[in-house]
Amino acid sequence: MYTYHEVWATNSYNEPELMSGSYDRSDCVAEIEADRDSLREEGFSKLRIQSRETEEAPDPEIYGEDKCQRWAH
Repeated sequence: MYTYHEVWATNSYNEPELMSGSYDRSDCVAEIEADRDSLREEGFSKLRIQSRETEEAPDPEIYGEDKCQRWAH
C-alpha cells in the first residue's frame, strides 16, 4: 500500500472540493501555504489534508525511489 495525500477545501456552497493531491505530504502543505489567501478570497474555507491508502504506486521519476516504497500493516 502507498499513502496518497489530498488537499480539500469547502466551497461557498458548503460542499467539499478536491483541490490537488500528492504522494508527498510536504507538497500539499506547500500548496496550502501558497494558495491559502487566494482560496479564501474565492470563498473556500476549511482547507485540510486528508490521506488515504492506495495500491497505485507513485511515479519514481517524480517522487524519487525513496517515496516509492510499499508499506504493510
